[in-house]
Amino acid sequence: MLQDIRQSTKGTTAKVIIGLIVISFAFFGIQSILLDGGGAEVAVVNGQDIYPQELQQAVEGQKRRLLAMMGDNIDPAMLDDNRLASQSLESLINRTLLVQSAEALNHSVSEGEIGAVVASIEDFQVDGVFSPERYKGVLSGAGFTPGSYKKNLHDDLLLNQVSSGLAASEFVTPVELEHNARLMAESRDFRYFTIPQEKFSSVTPAAESELEAYYNAH
Repeated sequence: MLQDIRQSTKGTTAKVIIGLIVISFAFFGIQSILLDGGGAEVAVVNGQDIYPQELQQAVEGQKRRLLAMMGDNIDPAMLDDNRLASQSLESLINRTLLVQSAEALNHSVSEGEIGAVVASIEDFQVDGVFSPERYKGVLSGAGFTPGSYKKNLHDDLLLNQVSSGLAASEFVTPVELEHNARLMAESRDFRYFTIPQEKFSSVTPAAESELEAYYNAH
């Protein structure tokens, strides 16, 4: 995906747009500290704090996903904050651990790559051109600040690097290949015979006394 984005953003106009997005990230970063940080942490993962605002944002995201999937048929109890909080917190902790592992493996994402992805998203465009006003409006409607969205996008791209790297490095041993070939070429022989239903449709059911006598005899 990133390779396609890089190819489509090599033009002068695209580079100017991406440059403006990257410059604005500096201001968005300040905004994220003011709006997303602060308050007592709800969890600490290897020294990295997870704040109540992040948890609430994750809970709201979970609500939106449930509503999108189930619509008017959803049980209101499923949208209870207390019910969703534990699931969302566990998800945040797991995601933080994965990001930390990716960074420990020296994976990284540049500001330019994030800018290229943002510029390519149609929801942030007006008449095919990136619009900062629409960008902030869409994020606000989804419960994000530009800073928190940038962080989420950064982590998504980072984790995508790891999963893509694992998929690209997959290999099959000769033993696995031979075993799979045998399974695909495997066949079974079977025989069967048909019992006509008409042959038994006129048979009178055995009486209870006959069944008992047969049972006692055998």
